Amino acid sequence: MASIGMVYLRPVQVVYFRATGPYATSSEKAWGEMFGWLDRHGLRQQTGRGYGLQRDNPRQVGHDACRYDACVEVPDSIDVSALESVLMQKLPGGAYARQRHVGSYDEVRHVIVGLRDHWMSSNNLVVDARRPLVTIYLSNPDITDKLQLKADVCLPVTAMDRTARMAG
Repeated sequence: MASIGMVYLRPVQVVYFRATGPYATSSEKAWGEMFGWLDRHGLRQQTGRGYGLQRDNPRQVGHDACRYDACVEVPDSIDVSALESVLMQKLPGGAYARQRHVGSYDEVRHVIVGLRDHWMSSNNLVVDARRPLVTIYLSNPDITDKLQLKADVCLPVTAMDRTARMAG
């Protein structure tokens, strides 16, 4: 298992596309829209990392109601007219448990489950449901071998409630 640590993510302005449904399909749809927009405006080579935001817990809202945002930082050289066809938001900052994943992006969900179900509880942390789970995509899948892709999986955390610790 890759090392797990705590990190503070800074708030950052991003453009995004949102898709709703099971994360396996909504993430593909949202990134497809993002890549199409980047290509139409000649911005794909100017963007750095991508951010995938999982906004809902499927256990609470159901898989069909889950919202996924595919995000990239706003390039400095962007033509203002390009912003008319995309949404903007501030990536929420705060404390996150972070684990680096190397391999296919299709396997990120396994990292999420391991962090959430095992590491966090053993460290007296719980998911902060007010903020989304953030996957920071560090490699470009167009030019990087599928097995060498890198991503930081970041779960928003808060300290476990004292009464919950005493009851558990």
